Amino acid sequence: MDLLERYLQAVRFWLPKAQQADISAELRDDLQSRIEDKESSVGRPVTEAELIAILQQSGHPLWVAARYQPRQSLIGPALFPLYEFVLKIVALGYLVPWILVWIGMMFFMPSFRAEHAGLGLLGTWASFWSAALTLFGFVTLVFAVLERFQSSINRLQKWDPRKLPRVVQRKERVSRVESVFGLVFSVIFIVWWLGLPRYGHWIFGPLGAGLTLSPDLRAYFYWPLLPTSIVVAQLIVNLFRPQWTWLRAAGQLISDCISLWIMLAIARVFPYVLRSDGAKLTANDAQS
Repeated sequence: MDLLERYLQAVRFWLPKAQQADISAELRDDLQSRIEDKESSVGRPVTEAELIAILQQSGHPLWVAARYQPRQSLIGPALFPLYEFVLKIVALGYLVPWILVWIGMMFFMPSFRAEHAGLGLLGTWASFWSAALTLFGFVTLVFAVLERFQSSINRLQKWDPRKLPRVVQRKERVSRVESVFGLVFSVIFIVWWLGLPRYGHWIFGPLGAGLTLSPDLRAYFYWPLLPTSIVVAQLIVNLFRPQWTWLRAAGQLISDCISLWIMLAIARVFPYVLRSDGAKLTANDAQS
């Protein structure tokens, strides 16, 4: 029954995670019933060819999963899981690296930082969103066309269950990719935070000459690095011990509790921003 397990695995891949277990169990029962009916009629176990015929009669895994997808207007349920999958690849493969490179160049290249201040910064992000919309729009257009002509795609009509991927025995573990990305973002945050005393005046922009942060906040400057350091330690351990899934939950719980405590402590030092002469901001200052 290796073909049956491979078929169910292929269907599960395109299903919403919250429904994978229930739908797979329902589909398994239906296919097992068909197999048993066939075995009863022929008086022997089904052959591979007969099992292939049963699976082909059930339909391609993509079409079977589509029966359980909500109706979409532009892109139907048959292609929507694949469409969503491609959008995620585009976001992770182009947009996220673009942002990381931009952050790095802003921090470590003064000439780049000078060129992209003020209106230059708006132009940079305008080009980013223009590229993002262009990529997403192109992917959407391709899938909208496929939606209109999917009935004529012979490859999805003529398929062989024997070519499905072999069953993967999944274990409960923390993804190493997730740990690596978490470490990268955590390190970027730490570097950014430690650079705030030098570059923090950019936050106020043109108002920076007349505004300053409250001195009472200085006592809390390094506190936000504590929950981040806990997360970094958890990510490093899970990178080498991915089977310790309990550690991720414990680390996130401790980090969240510390973050909440820090926020409550900082909330008591209001106001956070003062005029450069040390006076509190008034309504007239905010309007001007």
